[in-house]
Amino acid sequence: MEQVYRDLYTVFPDFHWDLQVLLAENDWVCAKVLNTGIHLGTPSLPVFGGLMHTVKPTRRQVSVHNIHVYRMGAALIVEHGAVRDDLGMMQQLGLLPATGHAIGDLSRSAT
Repeated sequence: MEQVYRDLYTVFPDFHWDLQVLLAENDWVCAKVLNTGIHLGTPSLPVFGGLMHTVKPTRRQVSVHNIHVYRMGAALIVEHGAVRDDLGMMQQLGLLPATGHAIGDLSRSAT
């Protein structure tokens, strides 16, 4: 994990993790976060599912929502799952084309 976070800060040296919502029940914790940063580096590991592995810095700012779910045991994280907006991040970096539709527009365009 140390190397993963080292690479994360290599890619986004100003990486910021803004905790927006934190929910807990029994052994479970759920966090909604907003990650921001400027793409200034290339990782040595396949962080972000390998999406950024060979990508040269774009110098673009990203703002990406994430949901993390943790199961705790003996005051340690024993299980973790996450959902990230990798598509949105790649579009913000200019590496994939934008869809041309805002989420609110999808229902109108289907008719």
